[in-house]
Amino acid sequence: MGRVSSLVEYCLLSILIVYSLKVGIVQGQTHQWITTYTPCSKPCGGGIQTLVKECFTVEFEPKPAFKQYCQGLVVIQPLTKACNTQSCELCERTLTTLSGIVTSPYYPEKFTLPRYCAVHIELPEANRRVVLAFSEFSLDGLELEQGLTAEDVCICGTICLLHDPNFDKIREELCGTKPPFVWVSQSNQLDVEFITERHDIFNRFHANYTAITTSASGCTQFIDTEVDGPNGFLTSLNFPNHYENNLHCEYIIQADPVHRLILFVESFQLEPGNPKTNCNTDHLKISDLYTWRNDVYCGTQHSFAWVSDSNGVWLVFHTNHEFVYEGFLIAYEVIDRDYYPLVFTTFPGEFQTPGYPWAYPAFTKFEYLIHAKPSEVVVITFNDFHLEAAHTTEEEEIALCEKLGFVENDTLDTCLEMIENGDLCGRSRSCYIPCTEETAQDFIEILDVYYSEISMYCGYLPTFSWVSKGNEVLLRFYSDENEDFKGFSASYRAIERRPPSEWELVFRAASGRERNAASKWLDESRGYNEGAKAAKSVTVGSLQTYKNRIVNEWENIGVRKVKIELYKSGNVLSAFIFEGIESSNLTDWFECENLIYAPYSNLYNCTDLVFKIDEEGFEIANELGSNGDNCTDADGLVWLDLQDVPDGSYTTCSYEDAAATTTRFFYSTLPEGTPTNTGTGMEYADVFTIWIQRDCDQHLIMNPSEPKFVESEDYGFANYPHFEYCDMYFTTDPLQHITFNFKDFIMQTDCELQRDYVVIEDVTSEYSDLFCGKQSDVEWTTTANNAILRFRTDASINYAGFQAEVVALSRNTEDCSSLLRSSFGNLTNLDYPDSPQYIRPQGCSTLVHAPPADRVVFSFNKFSFDFDIGPEFVIVDNFGNDLLVPLSGHLYPFSWTSASNELALWYYPQPYKSYLIYRSSYRRLVQPLPAGCLEFYDAEFSGFFDWPLLAMPTGSQNCFTIIRTHPVLNRRVTVTFSNLVLQLQECDAYLQVQDSTTSRNDKYCTTAQVSFTWTSDTNEAIIKFYHGPLPALHQVEAEYRSLQRVDPQWYQVFTEDSGHFWSPNYPNLYPNDIPVAEYLFHANAFQLVLIVFTDFGVEGPDVNGTCRNDYVRLYDLLDQRKDNYCNDQPPFGWCSSGNEALVSLIVDKTAQKRGFYANYAFLPRPDPAACGGLFNSDSGEFSSPNYPRAYGNNQLCVYVFQVASDKRITLQFDQLVTQPDVKCEKDHLEVQDKITGRKNVYCGTVGVPLTWTSQGNVIVMTFISDLTDSAYSGFTGSYTISDREDTQTCIEEFMAQSGTIKSPRFPSDYYNNANCRYEITVDEGFAIQLTFVEFNLEPVNPTTTSCDFDYVEILDGNDVSQDKLCGSRGPFERRIISNKVTLIFSSDFISFYKGFVVNYEQVSLTTPPPSCDQVFTGTSGVFTSPNYPGNYPDNTECRIEINVADTLRVKITFTDFSLEGYPNCPYDYVKVTDIEEGIMEKYCGRIDGPIEWRSESHNVLVLFHSDDRTPSSGFTAIYETEPIPVGALSLSGCESGSLVETSAQFGQLISPNYPRPYSLNQNCRVRITLRPEKACLITFTEFALEAHPKCAYDYVELTSFPDGASERFCGTPFVPFTWRSTGNICEVHFNSDAFVPSQGYRGSFEAVEAVGRITVAPTTEAPTASECNQELSHKSGTFTTPNYPAKYPLNAKCSTRIRVPEGFLIQVSFRQFDVEDEPNCNWDYVEIVDNGAGGVKTKRFCGNFQQSFTHTSLSNDIEVKLVSDNYESKTGYFASYKAVSNIVNIG
Repeated sequence: MGRVSSLVEYCLLSILIVYSLKVGIVQGQTHQWITTYTPCSKPCGGGIQTLVKECFTVEFEPKPAFKQYCQGLVVIQPLTKACNTQSCELCERTLTTLSGIVTSPYYPEKFTLPRYCAVHIELPEANRRVVLAFSEFSLDGLELEQGLTAEDVCICGTICLLHDPNFDKIREELCGTKPPFVWVSQSNQLDVEFITERHDIFNRFHANYTAITTSASGCTQFIDTEVDGPNGFLTSLNFPNHYENNLHCEYIIQADPVHRLILFVESFQLEPGNPKTNCNTDHLKISDLYTWRNDVYCGTQHSFAWVSDSNGVWLVFHTNHEFVYEGFLIAYEVIDRDYYPLVFTTFPGEFQTPGYPWAYPAFTKFEYLIHAKPSEVVVITFNDFHLEAAHTTEEEEIALCEKLGFVENDTLDTCLEMIENGDLCGRSRSCYIPCTEETAQDFIEILDVYYSEISMYCGYLPTFSWVSKGNEVLLRFYSDENEDFKGFSASYRAIERRPPSEWELVFRAASGRERNAASKWLDESRGYNEGAKAAKSVTVGSLQTYKNRIVNEWENIGVRKVKIELYKSGNVLSAFIFEGIESSNLTDWFECENLIYAPYSNLYNCTDLVFKIDEEGFEIANELGSNGDNCTDADGLVWLDLQDVPDGSYTTCSYEDAAATTTRFFYSTLPEGTPTNTGTGMEYADVFTIWIQRDCDQHLIMNPSEPKFVESEDYGFANYPHFEYCDMYFTTDPLQHITFNFKDFIMQTDCELQRDYVVIEDVTSEYSDLFCGKQSDVEWTTTANNAILRFRTDASINYAGFQAEVVALSRNTEDCSSLLRSSFGNLTNLDYPDSPQYIRPQGCSTLVHAPPADRVVFSFNKFSFDFDIGPEFVIVDNFGNDLLVPLSGHLYPFSWTSASNELALWYYPQPYKSYLIYRSSYRRLVQPLPAGCLEFYDAEFSGFFDWPLLAMPTGSQNCFTIIRTHPVLNRRVTVTFSNLVLQLQECDAYLQVQDSTTSRNDKYCTTAQVSFTWTSDTNEAIIKFYHGPLPALHQVEAEYRSLQRVDPQWYQVFTEDSGHFWSPNYPNLYPNDIPVAEYLFHANAFQLVLIVFTDFGVEGPDVNGTCRNDYVRLYDLLDQRKDNYCNDQPPFGWCSSGNEALVSLIVDKTAQKRGFYANYAFLPRPDPAACGGLFNSDSGEFSSPNYPRAYGNNQLCVYVFQVASDKRITLQFDQLVTQPDVKCEKDHLEVQDKITGRKNVYCGTVGVPLTWTSQGNVIVMTFISDLTDSAYSGFTGSYTISDREDTQTCIEEFMAQSGTIKSPRFPSDYYNNANCRYEITVDEGFAIQLTFVEFNLEPVNPTTTSCDFDYVEILDGNDVSQDKLCGSRGPFERRIISNKVTLIFSSDFISFYKGFVVNYEQVSLTTPPPSCDQVFTGTSGVFTSPNYPGNYPDNTECRIEINVADTLRVKITFTDFSLEGYPNCPYDYVKVTDIEEGIMEKYCGRIDGPIEWRSESHNVLVLFHSDDRTPSSGFTAIYETEPIPVGALSLSGCESGSLVETSAQFGQLISPNYPRPYSLNQNCRVRITLRPEKACLITFTEFALEAHPKCAYDYVELTSFPDGASERFCGTPFVPFTWRSTGNICEVHFNSDAFVPSQGYRGSFEAVEAVGRITVAPTTEAPTASECNQELSHKSGTFTTPNYPAKYPLNAKCSTRIRVPEGFLIQVSFRQFDVEDEPNCNWDYVEIVDNGAGGVKTKRFCGNFQQSFTHTSLSNDIEVKLVSDNYESKTGYFASYKAVSNIVNIG
């Protein structure tokens, strides 16, 4: 090619010499031949090489000699040798296409011949450049053993020379191994020359070249950092003045191949455009010349960074013909690189260490570049981080272990091993070893590119995040030789940052009259001419000096950059940009170290430079040029000189002469400054300005235990400004988290409009809260180490703002610790339900966070903490009066409400030293409004509070008062409300009281003139005052106190209007190991509590007659009256004065008695201010309202008379006159004995004196008048008391042919000690039919199983007992063959029940009961149970025989079927029998859907049987006939070997030897193949195989083909059951082992339409569990209520607990269900408690279910609870259960 450089020639000569030495030396004593070969005789390595001999002397440096001196030396090398032929295109070529490939010869093989090659690239167009991109470059060079230095390798070894032939200086010699790189020519030509010196080294390269255009306008710049320096600036044309229109400028920056470039865009302002359309206005495009990754920018941008992938960058700046702007300023510099990194430009994303999650390789260097938009910052979250820990010495590790408590030898070794493995350090703040350059082994280094800030992390760290300040992040990962760590997994995202700030003019001075410009800048006492527009001009227009007063608050105004600009005629002459320094000193920013940009390249080396501001001016000079009185030194330089020289004393510098009378603003026009001795190039401007870029953003590094205070601008002095846009970034190390405590917060309200607001974001979890308005006691905690606070305001109203204390605290990284932000949830201790099994060095903490306006409530329903020694369990309430709430002991359920929006708990698990079990829930308390409307009171000490008496502002508001006691005190809260005034209607304003733990609550919406109480169940009550949308006067006064609580298992609360309660174990002896059982009765504010003890027997009084051993205390919570009762008492009553009563059974540890049974009711509360009253003295008077005047309309008066329990009351009316009314439905007086229930109603004129005597001690008298005539005087009277008599007798005779008899007081409970005789006599010659419609008496004596307590005995005409009945039964009948019968009803002194109703009628002695037998012979028919669809009778047996032609068989379908149900059907049942074949099925219970049964022969018997109780609706059935299949198969699979195949459409399946037991060791298969559209339906009617949980012994396996789906069956499942295949081929596989034969199976198969496999899975018939309290643990089973199918007991509290293996759920199916019905299921009910899911309960079930129903649990542990009262009972339920998978398929 003829363009071999001198370097190439030199290297070729060197190669020749070296190869001469190696090819041949024939040496004599004084002379020697040195032999070489000529180049190949043909181009490109073709032809031959000829031997060349040259004679040299034998010396240290050989010298040429005449050939005759070497003639005697024999050369044995051949005279010629052949060359290796290769294509010329591999070595000598010219490329003229616009793109192509350049490689080393034979690429990818190494080049094997020492030679020289050259490629010339010449693009066809002159306005293009060549970009050569090397994807691989590896040239090894000469061996150093030849005596060459490292520098020689690239000079005379294997090299690649790159050369632009049009620019002699543009050349580069390359050798060695390089990462991918580019090389750019300056013209359209490029030479690539390749030289290799030997064949046994590795040499190859590969490159692609492309063409790029060059600017025709000449607006280009080519920067080679090896020539022009490693850093510098690029600016748009005319910067900082406006650029021009219609520009197309190109900038190429090229660095050494081992470097990459960073562009720092310091200033950027172009014409606005749309980035989504590639900024089609003015724009700057930045491209990497190797990867061609590029970005296009327009508009105004933040300062940002751009990191190249390779060593070359291409910038293209384009402007259109429209608007022009300031342009851009870009700094660049080079940094090292090993290769180009993984580059991420799409968001969000993820990245990991190589090999993650397995161990990363040793000696790894890996880079990740994350590139965001200039308007964004980067967030990186390390979700898993496990690198090798920082290096420590053994002494440091031992000291660390001892600090953590590992002191013994074995534990110390364990600790050291944990440190070595990284399992200890990183989990604890006290253990973490900081990662530094000195200590790090494997680490990740994160470079925030624009700000050049580096963070380094290593070791084992919890999840943490990192936030950049700029838009680009470079991560470098390094590892050493250790390969035992998994590395990290990280995600990244981008978040918007504030818009870029505008430059703001803060100082301006004009040349002319100004003499004190610098002094005014330094003057911190004032601003200057701030209101004068002309004073802010960049022209001389005004001679006034302008200074903004904010300059004097320099430290607090958020200065980011400072710019000095000098102007003349409105154009910028020179500019200096500095980094802003937030300092109180106005000169600190003016330092060389802070200089970002100046138009002088030699200002960036700060050595020997002076940057000075003083009273004399601003100056930038070197030290020699800074001496104001000496301008003679030739080395003195000056760049900026603002001279205030009013006295003319500084005149030695020629350029300063003009400053003798006024300030001058001098600047140098020379690129490297002006020499002070000549003043050459020194000019002056007419305007001097200082500009700042500022914002309110903050980046705060939080150090542990060093709190920082942040606040809105002007906080404490004035309201915050409008249009604030502040982002505050908080970061700390990964083992810390950040907490904000807002001491004050008041902003504009209405967060939905987002006017003025604060948003705090937890960077790691991405959770954020927005809050505004007025907030009180706000706490905000992050999960990890980063947070962002965003503060925004608009143009409308502004307020005082906020102030917050921010602190970094140690994170708890234990697996038992968490931060929860859900609105509700559950909490338990570690390893619950067991006590913690393993220690956690940091303890366990849970923090619950609510939105800032809300509060958090912890409710513990279980807590037990015992410890020998050590830390406590604490609730942490940072804003509460009790910062720490320590808890210990066995505590009753309790709650704690936070004073702020966060609440935490912490405990330290210490196995073997402490025992801890707790279960809690948490929820939010909806925000107080206004925020400060929240008060806390400690009820351990009684006190008062009230609600504001003044009208509150318009707008809905919530105020909360929380009254509580410390949980360890086990006390409850009682609040007495008085003078409640609520003026708004329809609950627009209300008072609500709620127990924090049980959530029991009441809402009061109307004014209550009477005082009332509210008593909590647990330690805390929340009182909410809600003020509606309208202004009104509301008020309340309250007094609070506390009461001791009892164990919750002995506590009940009653809020229904009436009900029953009894002592523990009643009617059995109450336990004496409980101190107190309590019953709280809570009525509404306008009611009182009436309690009637129908049975009462506790231990008697002491010798002094005082009830102090065992007694019942009745506590009136309003007037705090306490009455104690003991001993045996007749039925008696007690009334409260207020709406609450507390009944306590207090026992000692001695005697036990039966206790008590009581009824309660809430009655209208007498209003003494109106009428009625509570009368409890021994005598007194009473009258109607206004007596003797007319009582008035619309009166409701309640008179309650209560006296001692052994007394009764006599009322004597002296006058009783009301409105006449036959039915007494208008004005009337009702008098009721509340003990016996006896009641009379009086109206009109009643004869007096009228006497009314109660049997009990409580009378309630109610007087009601309507809205009509009330001109009557009413009544007046008096009362007295007398001793009670409690004998209950009743004797009645019945002579009619029919009638009804009821127990005393029916339907109310009958009396104790009743003795009643009912005699029935009908006509001679007839019998008596008794039909008991209802029957509910005390159950049998469990000891004797006889009716010893309460009973009904039936005596015939001869007084001979026919039956003695007790307990609970459904309707039943008895027939007495006599015309006389006597019923004896007796009750004892303990229990009482609802009683009975019996109808009797006269019936004929000769009338036999009708027969229900039937015979059918037709081909079809219908038959039913007797009385269907009514209940069938008791003690009935019906035989229905179906006998058809012997060629037919019978198909029976029961379309409705409801009988008494019980396993094995022993009571009521239908039995269907194939008489000839002996096939029999027995049915009972309630069965949904039709039941089908087929005979094998023509003769069938259907037998219906009922016993003496529990009838039901019975059945209806249809029978049809069908031909008996001819030749129907009966197969076992063992008929011929082990497989029988058939294609029959139906047949029988039996086990071998059936019906005899099958043989052992059987393996039989029946394969059935049907038509493609058919499936197999297999029905087993009998099935009994050896049982095994997994059917591993004997089994039947049914398989469907072709899918292979199969199911196994064994044991004794309920039959019949069916199985359907999914395909047309099925297989029945029977297997028996060598043990335990059984009866086998019988079934059938038939072809049906293929609709998918359906299995009615059998349930193994195991013993049915029927105890009251029982536990079941099999994977399936059955259970019933006690006594099933008889009625379950009264007053039952039964529990069936079912637990199946982990990983399963429980499916419960109620096949029969009949429980006493009530709309709200408040009497008898069944409910299911999901123990494994935190005690979640189902709704209550009661009533008679006609269809079965199913419930599936949430866990593997449930309880099925039955609760019954003391009235009616039913048959209960029959249920099955099974374990089911907890995997749910969705699709």
